[in-house]
Amino acid sequence: LTTGSDGATTTTGDVLDAGAARRLACAADLIPAVLGGPSAPLDVGRRERLATKAIRAAVILRDRGCTFPGCDRPPGFCEIHHLTPWWAGGHTSLTDSALLCSRHHHTVHRQGYMAEVRPDGVHWDLTPGRMPGHHTAAA
Repeated sequence: LTTGSDGATTTTGDVLDAGAARRLACAADLIPAVLGGPSAPLDVGRRERLATKAIRAAVILRDRGCTFPGCDRPPGFCEIHHLTPWWAGGHTSLTDSALLCSRHHHTVHRQGYMAEVRPDGVHWDLTPGRMPGHHTAAA
């Protein structure tokens, strides 16, 4: 952390002031996150289905918790969701991933909702059935 930072949030949602975060980072011998560097690929394409540690770290830094509208679950309670489903040709990458708590991850798949990553965050389209390959159960 540098001067001017308001602090940090843990994966469980606890907020630390900047001084406490710096002391913990120092004591833990943490290496700062550098997004997009050649040593930590943030797009592994179709080579791996599950998010790598680097992609998960970057998604947590970007999303800060469940991205479903109105949800406030912190990252420690969230899973990585492929915005374009794996079975529909989706890639494992930062730009095709979003954090969702378990409840909303199931809701998104059940309802067939879609989302996209924009510069200001993840935006959800809550129109049922938009997800590629989604089949609505017959009534």
